[in-house]
Parts: sequence; structure tokens; C-alpha cells
Amino acid sequence: MAADSSPNFRSALSRHGRIKPRHAAALALVGWYLMVPPAIPNTGEVNKSAPLAQWTIRRTFPRNAGCENAKSRLRTQALAAQADKDAAARRGLRNSDSRCIVCNAECVSTDDARLGK
Repeated sequence: MAADSSPNFRSALSRHGRIKPRHAAALALVGWYLMVPPAIPNTGEVNKSAPLAQWTIRRTFPRNAGCENAKSRLRTQALAAQADKDAAARRGLRNSDSRCIVCNAECVSTDDARLGK
């Protein structure tokens, strides 16, 4: 659920569109993690179904937009590197997503319950 559509967020706003200080403090603590899934042992395959608590945090961001931009750049760079590797080895392109951990990165809110803190 987006922050601006939740009842608590709407109630935090005054008539003038300002956030009450106690709610602003809570919102300021929310950030974003760029996370990557673990590999399946002895296979080199990405374990996309692993619980989020088992994923690795690559970077943190104050806003989702920054995280999404970094995720896009990371995926583009990783796929280009894999294509170069495949070409150098003179083999056809493989299903890069199944073996590319950073290609499966996700942006996750720091307060996401799936992190199991």
C-alpha cells in the first residue's frame, strides 16, 4: 500500500497539508534497500523464492526512485557483462536471469515485514 493512500497518513495531514511532527518522524525513518537473492548451493542458479530475510542488502536509499534507478542500471550492466562473457566464450546467449543474481535485485522498504527483523 502506498504511504499516501493509508488512513494513518491521511489522518496525519492537517487542513494545510502539513504532516504532524510525530508522523513525519516515522516517515523519515523509512528508506529503501536494494536487495539481491541468494544462489541455490552447487547450482549457480538464483533462488528467487528464498525468504526476503535471506537476501543480501547491496545498498540503501532514502527514496524508492533512487533504488529503482540503481536497480535498472545494475541489471543493464550485469546483462551486458554476461553477453560479453558469452560472446568471448563463443557460445550463444544463455537464460541470464536464472544465473544472474544482480539481475533479480529488488527494492524493498526498510520497514517491510518480510525482512523478519
